[in-house]
Amino acid sequence: MSPRPLAPVGLLAVIAALAGCARQPLTGPPELRVGRDECAECGMLVAEDRYSSASLVEREGERLYVFFDDIGCMVDFEYEQGEGTRVLERYVHDHESRAWVPGLEAAYVFADRESLRTPMGSGIAALARRDAAEALAAAHAGAVHDFKSLSVARREWMWARYGKPPDARPVEPR
Repeated sequence: MSPRPLAPVGLLAVIAALAGCARQPLTGPPELRVGRDECAECGMLVAEDRYSSASLVEREGERLYVFFDDIGCMVDFEYEQGEGTRVLERYVHDHESRAWVPGLEAAYVFADRESLRTPMGSGIAALARRDAAEALAAAHAGAVHDFKSLSVARREWMWARYGKPPDARPVEPR
């Protein structure tokens, strides 16, 4: 007895199963698990969502989310990464609503770390609305930035505090 050819219904089931296995590329804000996700920069568990952030990166052809317990950690991580890691998207939590906001759309407050206390002491908070950022900055004697100027201000603050390494590269967010 010869084997029967695969029935059309069986063939459709195999095709549907294979199509279901194909993964859609990651995009959009991630799901943060407070108290379970670890900061990719400092290794601390993300214990509070108000100052947390995430970057969608591509590393060796794979997309993955990396989480940060403090926006300063995200800025430092992005500066320190080599050419093998590419930032595709970034998200920050709005300081007021705690909702995800695309990182390039947020307004950032960079204030004295003793006045605006954040998990790792960066003094950085993100807000969805610029007027809310201006009010928070005024309350904490801070300055309002977009992401690019925040990256520059953070690096200059780090260099002033800890010294500029002789091989430091220019600050250009990727």
